[in-house]
Amino acid sequence: MSVQISAYIEDDIKEKMEHYSSAHGLKKGYLIQNALDYYLNVLHEIPSSFIVPSQLSVTEENFKAIMELEKKEPNEKLKALMRDD
Repeated sequence: MSVQISAYIEDDIKEKMEHYSSAHGLKKGYLIQNALDYYLNVLHEIPSSFIVPSQLSVTEENFKAIMELEKKEPNEKLKALMRDD
């Protein structure tokens, strides 16, 4: 049995979905159903302590503290990593 659902999504997600479905010849409904099924299975299988949210929320107080942190120069290992040495 199938049911229809409705949801609002961000414009950039819609563009990515349309591009992917077009490039791979998939219907958007099929792509959404598979993505949702995959995501829900992952949430069921992986302990929640290992799930990293795609967006991070901080209080205004914490945001100010983060912004006031002293900016440090990258160490040599990080520089080498970024240069792909």
